[in-house]
Amino acid sequence: MAAALAIGLVVAVVNWLPAHWWVLVVFGSLAAPACGGRLYHKRQRDRWEAVRAHALWYGLSELDALHHSRFEDAVRELMRRDGCRDAVRVGGRGDLGADRRVRALYALG
Repeated sequence: MAAALAIGLVVAVVNWLPAHWWVLVVFGSLAAPACGGRLYHKRQRDRWEAVRAHALWYGLSELDALHHSRFEDAVRELMRRDGCRDAVRVGGRGDLGADRRVRALYALG
């Protein structure tokens, strides 16, 4: 039943379009700038992400001086920069002292 209704709708639209061709012109003239704008914004976002990832760098003394919550954020961002897209900041109770262990690993170098 649904397939027959869909086919009937397609046939009706195909028969209607030759008489109303201008609808396609209007739709195309509106769709082209919208698609172009979306592509432009995606490229801009990708460029800014690349710039941000390139600029994300910490020295050992800087990492050591960070507050524990800021340290966890910095490690998460460094992991994301290096390809670990699912890195999250746990923090608080129950993280088993992860920030202390990571800080010790960075200190070892």
